[in-house]
Amino acid sequence: MRIFKVSTIIVVIALLVGMLPYATMAESPASWAAEQVNEAIAAKLVPENLQSKYTQPTTRAEFCALAVALYENVKGEITGRKTFSDTNDVNVQKAAAIGVVSGISPDVFAPNENLTREQAAVMLSSLANSLNKPFPQRSPTFADNSKISSWASAGVGQAQAAGVMGGTGGNNFSPKESYSRQQSIVTILRLYKLITGATSFPPAPPVLNSLPISQSLKRGMTDAEFDQAYNKAYNIVVEFAGYTKDEMIMAVYIELATIRHYSYWEYSMSEKHYSDVYGFFILNRTSCAGDVRAAALCLAILGIPSEHVNENQYGHQWLRVELDGDYVVLDINAPHIGYELEPYKHPLIR
Repeated sequence: MRIFKVSTIIVVIALLVGMLPYATMAESPASWAAEQVNEAIAAKLVPENLQSKYTQPTTRAEFCALAVALYENVKGEITGRKTFSDTNDVNVQKAAAIGVVSGISPDVFAPNENLTREQAAVMLSSLANSLNKPFPQRSPTFADNSKISSWASAGVGQAQAAGVMGGTGGNNFSPKESYSRQQSIVTILRLYKLITGATSFPPAPPVLNSLPISQSLKRGMTDAEFDQAYNKAYNIVVEFAGYTKDEMIMAVYIELATIRHYSYWEYSMSEKHYSDVYGFFILNRTSCAGDVRAAALCLAILGIPSEHVNENQYGHQWLRVELDGDYVVLDINAPHIGYELEPYKHPLIR
């Protein structure tokens, strides 16, 4: 699937500058989720009553239906039941019987409450345990870790480490936000692929000397400074490890452009670290050169080499990335992403 179409680029840029309203209760999934939602439906992981209104928040009971569909698809029918006083939903009873969910009190489940992101992470981790495919044991590394409930922290870290759930932009997890149907379906599909061996857990961070253009990326930093920036970049992109190459390139662009343009930022051409990844990921301080190296590091972690155009020159700089014989201009600073019209020519620079 090639995703760098004119319409895609227009939509992405419009989203970044806040031009498009958020569609609610869409009958069709969003473009980023459509392929995976359809794949999950084809795999019989999505009950028919959840095959619509994809941007609507998922309820606790609806997520149980998705969890049960996955479990029974892999291991067969769940015969046990755990009952609650406020629901007779058989999927809730089944999910509780295998330890995937619990009530808000011993006898109350609250089936119609919207599922939060941290609740989803805990349920996904519990579902993986019930299927004998436990997630890696790691602590979460989001910028808003302090907002994650203590009872959910381990589950969030495990779902993040497994690549099943990621952040919401700017390295935040937003634990109390609701979780949409399409997000629920996509993460259930990711777990299904882990269980069935279609994908594996994201790899541990590769060592520095194995990265493309590693010497350029490390220039101007101590080992400790680079390690901090590297770990931050890794935690941002780890969830993209199972994507196709074009999807990874677009995901890196969207994530870094959101960080760069929707958080406090200092543009500098003189302050220390203005042109390196420590400035971008740790200090929120860069020039276009630092923006380029931040994107190059993220792509390198994902195994995608790139070329730093106009490196060490006093002029605008961007990344050049090969994709299926063509080249993509990836510019976090502008922001812009799209195919080259001419070799080494930026479409926005005359």
